[in-house]
Amino acid sequence: MLEVAAALGFALVGSYAAMPWLDRWSPDLDPAERLGLAGLLSLGLLGTVTLLLGLVPGGLKLALIGWPLILVLVSLNTARRDGLRGLKFSWPRGWSAAGLVSCSVLALIPLVAILAPSDTRDWDTLAYHLAVPKLWLQAGQVGYVPGIHHSNFPFVAELAALHGLAWGGQTGAKAFSLAWLLFGAFFVFGHARRRSSSGAAWVATLALFSIPVVLWESGTAYIDVAHGLFASVAIVFAAEWLLDGRADRSWLAGAGLGLAMSTKHTGIQVALALGLACTVVTLRARIPVRQWAAPLVASLLLATPWWMKSWVMTGNPVYPFLFEVFDGREWDVWRAAIYREEQKSFGVGTGILGLGHAVFGLSYQPGRYVNPGQHLGLGFPTGAIGMVPLLAAAIGVTVGRLNGRAKFVLAVCGLLLGLWFLLSQQSRYLTIVAIPLILASVEMNQSGNARRVWQVIVVAQAAITATVLVLFQTLGQLQVASGAISREDYQARTVGFFVPSQAINRLDGAVKVALYDEVFGFFLDKPYFWANPGHSTRIPYERLESGVAYADSMLELGFSHVYINLDPSMIDRGFRDRWLEASGLAVGAPYSDQERQEMRQDLNLWWRYLTADAVRSGRLVMVEPFGRGPRSLLFRFAR
Repeated sequence: MLEVAAALGFALVGSYAAMPWLDRWSPDLDPAERLGLAGLLSLGLLGTVTLLLGLVPGGLKLALIGWPLILVLVSLNTARRDGLRGLKFSWPRGWSAAGLVSCSVLALIPLVAILAPSDTRDWDTLAYHLAVPKLWLQAGQVGYVPGIHHSNFPFVAELAALHGLAWGGQTGAKAFSLAWLLFGAFFVFGHARRRSSSGAAWVATLALFSIPVVLWESGTAYIDVAHGLFASVAIVFAAEWLLDGRADRSWLAGAGLGLAMSTKHTGIQVALALGLACTVVTLRARIPVRQWAAPLVASLLLATPWWMKSWVMTGNPVYPFLFEVFDGREWDVWRAAIYREEQKSFGVGTGILGLGHAVFGLSYQPGRYVNPGQHLGLGFPTGAIGMVPLLAAAIGVTVGRLNGRAKFVLAVCGLLLGLWFLLSQQSRYLTIVAIPLILASVEMNQSGNARRVWQVIVVAQAAITATVLVLFQTLGQLQVASGAISREDYQARTVGFFVPSQAINRLDGAVKVALYDEVFGFFLDKPYFWANPGHSTRIPYERLESGVAYADSMLELGFSHVYINLDPSMIDRGFRDRWLEASGLAVGAPYSDQERQEMRQDLNLWWRYLTADAVRSGRLVMVEPFGRGPRSLLFRFAR
């Protein structure tokens, strides 16, 4: 719990240090809105500065020490000059008090998740959101991570959380996700109160908490909540800038857009949709082009370092995307194709007749829009966006009131929804649509009937979201968060790789492990590599014809061990049993010539032939099996 308090305190100091700048440029913001915006922007600046310093050898140490000192000095100066001006709080009453209590209770769900170690449902947290920053901390520098192409994504949220990871491990890092949520809640509340009333503000804030993916991710190290909040800042302030004639809002829109692009590549989609909408409004209103300078420069200043980092390290500013345009290091057409196919595996396809099915399917087929098993509709419900965002738009359009700002937000969200439909129908990518729609609902749904229907929907969704999350994860997480079971026992029970990872960490000598069908290298303190062919061209599978050649190549690349996950969730049981026979670990014959020829046609199968042949030829020697079946195996290379 101390790690959570330290992370939230750290983030709050950053917000306090940033508030005078907001006062200077936009003095009429609601106090809660100002606090939330200052927190969001200061965390975004933290991630950006950490990147710039971290690119220098040993620079991460400077970032870890220097940024807290800067915050302290700036905060002391702010306190000396302004004190706590504007930071006032009074206890709400009536329905507003019910809103505060409801949001506070819902916030306990991600808090419990933060206090418990991540399990396999928190997949990307362990795979790369925390794993890559851990590798950078070990190296003392932000650099190229071979085999984990995700490390070349924009990482502003992960590098902000790196500070918590350095001194608080998983808990300290994930606590920054709760900070994003809380600052986002202040922003949504203050913006809604400025546009409507305190009652509407509490409903809007509860609507934010009611989105399943928002509440779930706030207890993880996923970054879609931060991404959606930055996109929302860009969209709503662009509306105020262009439609209300508020030029001072342009820099806020630019900062939000730049940080959205610094958080996730889908921020480029936000730029395209927002740019198109802004162009239409600008042409109709005859707004001088020079007014675009401030937001454009602000967004580019924030986003360009991430594109430059990727371009210098891989040759592609948006690696691994658009390989056909930019090419890229240790990537090729085959890997680009399978990556694109994986992104396309969500939803119901991109045929024009499927558009309505895709939108409504978010409600009645959520498992198709969320990992894992999305092609069968088996995805976890925690990644859904729920009914609130899209019904907010539907109610607003049918019985609500649409002013210019609301129409602008709806137009941008419509464009984003279209891009989502065409590119990758993962529901968590829609935070950039869901949160702006909630902000727009404040103005759209103020009339009597619309307001009452909207309130009922929000309360119902909040109850459903809380019930699902508590039953799905919180009850189990409470066992370890309360100390009823140890963190080690919990992780051994919930993460198949945890026990093998501890065995690998105990190995003596120079160790570098090739991981097959396993991406949770976060648990390792030894060098590792995602060895499946789809991750990189570094291991030359295309040129290897035997287990001996495979072993020689791997030794030349510096690998000492191989870990193979044989869990039935990763490999068909019959195929696993045949691999064990072919490798000589079970009674049976090696692969036949026909099997060899068939496997040679697909690199996803060919590595299995090479490893089996290496085991049978004695070039891979068993170190330790794990679990029944076995579920996984650790080998070492023999010369």
